[in-house]
Amino acid sequence: MREEEIEKLRGLVRDCVSKHLYSSAIFFANEVAALTNDPADVYMQAQALFLGRHYRRPFHLLNSSKIVLRDLRFRYLAAKCLEELRSGTSVCRCSVMLRLLKMISSAICFLRGKAYEALGNCAQARLCKATNLDGTFAPAWIGYGNAFAAQEEGDQAMLGYRTAACLFPGCHLPTLYIGMEYMRTHSFKLAEQFFMQAKTICPSDPLVYNELGVVAYHMKDVWFT
Repeated sequence: MREEEIEKLRGLVRDCVSKHLYSSAIFFANEVAALTNDPADVYMQAQALFLGRHYRRPFHLLNSSKIVLRDLRFRYLAAKCLEELRSGTSVCRCSVMLRLLKMISSAICFLRGKAYEALGNCAQARLCKATNLDGTFAPAWIGYGNAFAAQEEGDQAMLGYRTAACLFPGCHLPTLYIGMEYMRTHSFKLAEQFFMQAKTICPSDPLVYNELGVVAYHMKDVWFT
């Protein structure tokens, strides 16, 4: 099959994912991965399966690829699959992979700090390029949102955060950053709602409690605990 036809199939996968048609996305992603055996297509196949709530198969797909040892995307998605599986035989591996997830979360927080340091359009251009290279990589969308938030471009920031939230509904960071963006515009009730959602997803993140405290202060909620 010609490269143009394969690229059309990739486009179909992305289109189906954006419309939440995960069964169709899985079908086309399987076809692409079988034709190319390219790591990027294997990742796309695994993510389509994950979004379709099939966790065991993408976990094995990701771990059978040697690139999992050097590509954070593969390890992150494998960790999410393992977290969903929670099988008794993989508890030890799950705890290791979840520690990796915390490391990745720290890296994303670092990216937020760097975005605030960068005041020129070059930061946005770099992050746009990252999302263009892999539109299904949630951390890139978080970084995209952070870059625009740094320049108070709320609509574009929200686009990045909401896209990340759709790609990884089990990750609390997009929800947390949506709340921060509402805080910036003084929409404190909306901010509180998103912070509480983030707390439900990840009750162990101290940043969530910090933001809840800040929003309680602004709302004069002295009884917040």
